[in-house]
This record gives sequence, C-alpha cells and structure tokens, in this order.
Amino acid sequence: MFSKRFKFLTTAFALLLAAQVLVPGRSSAAGKVIEQLPEPEWSYTLPEGHTFWGTIDSLQSSKRLFVPMVKTVTVSPAKTKSSGMLYASIDRVYGSNNWVYDYSDIANDKPFTAHRFFTASNGYSYFYKMWGGVPYDLTVVDPNGKRKWTKIITGSYSPVVLDNGNIVIQTLVSGNVASRGITEYSQDGKQVRKLKLTGNWAAGMLEVLPNGYVVHTEYDKNKVSVYRSLGALTTPLATYTVPKTVNNPYFQVQPLRGGSFLIQMSSADTWLLLGYDASGTKKWVRTLNKADQINTTGNNYLIKSDNVYKLYSKDNQLLGKQQIGEAGDREWYYRITPSGEITVEKQYQWQERPAVIDPETFEGDIAKEDFYVLDPGNLQIKYHLSTSWHDYETGHNYIYAGGGELYISRSYAPKTISKYMLK
Repeated sequence: MFSKRFKFLTTAFALLLAAQVLVPGRSSAAGKVIEQLPEPEWSYTLPEGHTFWGTIDSLQSSKRLFVPMVKTVTVSPAKTKSSGMLYASIDRVYGSNNWVYDYSDIANDKPFTAHRFFTASNGYSYFYKMWGGVPYDLTVVDPNGKRKWTKIITGSYSPVVLDNGNIVIQTLVSGNVASRGITEYSQDGKQVRKLKLTGNWAAGMLEVLPNGYVVHTEYDKNKVSVYRSLGALTTPLATYTVPKTVNNPYFQVQPLRGGSFLIQMSSADTWLLLGYDASGTKKWVRTLNKADQINTTGNNYLIKSDNVYKLYSKDNQLLGKQQIGEAGDREWYYRITPSGEITVEKQYQWQERPAVIDPETFEGDIAKEDFYVLDPGNLQIKYHLSTSWHDYETGHNYIYAGGGELYISRSYAPKTISKYMLK
C-alpha cells in the first residue's frame, strides 16, 4: 500500500508546462509538456496554532510575500478563540528571515472587527483596525517587521496606499458647510498635504487611485472627471458626461502604465469603454456586452467574456485571444497577479470512477486542478499545470509571483507554503 501511495503522490504533481505560440485573434495550441513538478525551492511552516487564510489574496513586494493568517488560542479548557488580525511576511528568495505581525487583541477584540492590511512595492506594510467603528488605528510596519508609527484616524474611508508609498486618508468633515477632508502622509508618517474641499467636491464620490490620479464622480450630473493628482485639482485631465437620457450610469476609472487610463460606463442598457492618453485626450470608444469583465495589466487591458479572454493595447489594438475550457464553461477563476500576468484556474473537477472498483485497492475519488499562466503581452499560455488529487487532498491555493515563481498551499487550514520555480 505504501509503495502504491508513494507512486500516486509522485504522479499527482504531474505538470503540463505548455510553451505555446499565439497569433493575435486566435487561441494558441499546446506545445512542450513537462511531466513532473520540480522539487520545491523551500517550504515554510507556520508556528503552532497559526494557519494561512485566503492566500489567493496575498500581496507582494519585490523581495517579500505577505499572506493573511488566522491564529487560534485556548482561553479555557473547553473554549478557543480565533483572530484574523495578523499576517506573515516571507522572504521570496530563501524562505527564511520570515516574520509574523500580530495586531490582534485576542482578549478584547469583538467578532467581525473591521481591519485590512496593504503593502507597498518597497516592502513596507500597512494595516488599519477599527475600534468598533470610527476612529481606527492606522499603522505602518517596515520590511523587517518593526512598527514605524501609528495614527488615530477619524475618517470613515479605507486608506489608499499610493505607488510611491504615501498614504491617503479621506473623510467627510462635519460642520455647517458640507466638505470633504483629505490627508496625505509620507511613508515615515509626515503630513504631505491636508485638503478641505467644499462645493461640488463635497458631492458625489471622490476616489484616489494608486497612481495618484483623482476621480470625481457627480452622479446627479451624469459625469466623471479625472485629475492628475491631489496637487492639481484646478483643471481636470478629462471629463466625460453622458446624456441625461442615460439612467443611473455607473463609472469606473482604471489607470494604465505611463498615465493613460480607461473610463468604463455602464447603465441599464448601455456599456461603454473609453480610452484616454496621458494628456487626457479621448482616443477611442468601445461598446461592451453587459457580462464583459474589464481589467488592466501594465499598458494593456483585458476583456473577459464567458471563458474567452481578449487582450488589447492602450490604443485598442487586439494583441491576443485565448479560450480556457470548453465554450460556456463559467467555472474558471481568473486574476491579474501583482506581477501583471494573468492566471486562470479551476479546481474540484471530479473524475469518473473506474467501472469496477476493487475495495482492497481503491483509495477514493480523484479530482483534477488546472492552473494557467497567461502572458500579459499577448495571452500566450506560459504555463499550464494539470494535477490530480485524491478527494481528501484536493483544493490548493496558487500564488504566482512572475518569472516562473509559484507558491502552493492547501486550501483548507494550510500551515505550509512551498515555492516552486517553473521552467
């Protein structure tokens, strides 16, 4: 039994790495196959009482991986208590020099206390923790896991960490005149700017994007305006207004690398995507289908329709097309990774049982997992992992960090994460 189990576990990690050639507008065909997942570069196991939580929501800097966690402690012989207010920071190269930052107060924290953590590209991490509402603590931690500073924030909006590492806090200011307050802090906790916006600025929605752009949406006027930064709110880069005949429009702005950006407009019967260059000039308009999902990667944008993916340049030129799975199969999950590549996966694909089952040798049902990495420049399939697992082993989290760097952990209460280099 042991030799047979060992043989299965060896083949369970069978890997199909497909190097494929893609012509824009056509799906690529399978190429070279590598049948064995390489040995892990390293594995990291959490301390007792800790598990990873939602590793698909992990964040990364150039040198470190940040993964949310849960800890469980015994508070009495018959009772335990858990908290998700902590995260692990893992060295991507060596899997060592790892640390856990715990911002819980296990004795006093209330269930469902609002909290969230963020990272910047230089390895600093940020988190906030509500005090049952407003105010809340905002804390900055350096790449070595040491707290740099904590501020008490009285605003009611989540912080935004900019690409340059600064933090923007937004709040509605009470008083006789409606106004909106915005404060920007540098990474070392110094105040960069503090604004009090009144008039039209206090109406509608105001959003600061990670690249520093400011989006002001005035739904009562059916328009959205985009500004270059918080320091340049006098004249917008662009303003897009839809006719009053369009009912309840919804706007979303997505930046591209280099300053170009997209404005997506959706209403009950109209779905449009508009492309703007870095000077704010409208360059093109594309009509969308209601179910289309839009996302950006670098200087390109992706349209997902059903299980078909199409990649376009900032100039609206088709760069590639890829279909994952059979037509109409909607059970695929896709993600734009921090590295910019697109991953597509599907798990729990239960395989047919043998026609005749020998109870002495049958070890349970088998499920397949497929994981794809698509090139963000042309949708070429860079890697395709196709693995088979016993029913009690199926379900994994795949974290792709770019350059063939892949992390795998179990989905259910995972304590260990392993790094693989795909070639």
